Amino acid sequence: MLGVIADDVTGASDVALSLREGGLRTVLYFGVPGPDVTPPDGCGAVVIALKSRMAAPERAVASSLEALRRLRAHGARRVYFKFCSTFDSTADGNLGPVLDALADALDVPVVLLTPSSPRHGRTQYEGHLFVNGVPLAESPMRHHPVTPMTDSSLPRLLRAQTQRPVGLLRWDTVRAGAAAVRAAVDEAATRGVRYLLADALDDGDLRTLGSVAADAPLTAGAAGLAEGLAPAVPAGGGAAAYEEADPSAVHPAAVLCGSCSARTLEQLDALRAADRPTYRLDPVAEPDPAVLAERALAWYDALPTGSSRGAPAFHSSVPPHELRAIQRHLGAERAAAVLEEATGRVAAGLVARGVRRVIAAGGETSGAVVAALGVTGALVGRAAAPGVPWIHPTSGPRIALLLKSGNFGGPDFLATASGPPQDPSPHGRRQGARP
Repeated sequence: MLGVIADDVTGASDVALSLREGGLRTVLYFGVPGPDVTPPDGCGAVVIALKSRMAAPERAVASSLEALRRLRAHGARRVYFKFCSTFDSTADGNLGPVLDALADALDVPVVLLTPSSPRHGRTQYEGHLFVNGVPLAESPMRHHPVTPMTDSSLPRLLRAQTQRPVGLLRWDTVRAGAAAVRAAVDEAATRGVRYLLADALDDGDLRTLGSVAADAPLTAGAAGLAEGLAPAVPAGGGAAAYEEADPSAVHPAAVLCGSCSARTLEQLDALRAADRPTYRLDPVAEPDPAVLAERALAWYDALPTGSSRGAPAFHSSVPPHELRAIQRHLGAERAAAVLEEATGRVAAGLVARGVRRVIAAGGETSGAVVAALGVTGALVGRAAAPGVPWIHPTSGPRIALLLKSGNFGGPDFLATASGPPQDPSPHGRRQGARP
């Protein structure tokens, strides 16, 4: 069985979809499952979603090692560490420490890794990461308000986070085929290289890398390499099928938006342009998360019933300069904590009022939503967009969840995913309603 440790919730749903589409029966857990939780029979992959991407290195290492122990107890003999396809971690980030801890625990001499994910527009060439054909440091990620990326060189970024030797597997070797890649990995081991960053420009390159990594105890990367790896993993069960009525027909629906990425802000503008009801969660105006959530839910209850305007959106997403002002006023950690708690409370309140389709934008927002709703496990459904599957919790209210990375989806994604118009039933009075 393949065990996956993902450093955030949206990344976990992304890689779970890749494994599902790669032919593995896949189960997704939010947080490390307890010892009494057993994956379904015939399961080829188990994905554990952590909230370690923005955590301090020591906390990220501790949670990742806990996930590793649980995966090994479930019988996983191959482990995949999933990180973001934009490699967004600063020089004092935690990618290096987590990789060090996992590689040491599994006694792995060489770890093959790449953030390349062509379907998301991420490719690696000559060790540099490109986003839609633009070097990472020249892409919108250079202005990211939390993890600005001002260097496109992956070896340089990783060397800043680990003392272990970092090497480069160039594209001409990858294109030469699996035998050439295996020889390069063996040669790297003789030189003491611990991490081998592999160039990859298309899905064929990722399948080549996946065929080599299939027997490795540890591999790392974005969802692209996982999809290349899946067909080579000798795990049974066939593709995980969870097909039911189109989730877009489940209503009422609501959007919870916390990402401040350029793409999410564009998607939020599209909601406004469509005259969707929107409510801003402003931690400066109200720093008490309970009161902030209570006011947001009161606004929802007062919306006209039977409206044809479509699903409402609750957001804390703001342009970078506004986010910096909020962080100066409250402090970055306090602002994030207030908004995460308030967003979770709003999500729980919406579901209690009968909302059955929840779209969350942003990794931290998605984590707050699943935690507040008590979602611990889910089946992976159909894709709403590349890397963004509908997921269906295995316990609790029957809801459809869409957990979107801030950078994913087209400009109209949130509007499309939260359509069609709402059920004309009075949403504010439908306590405990079922679809």
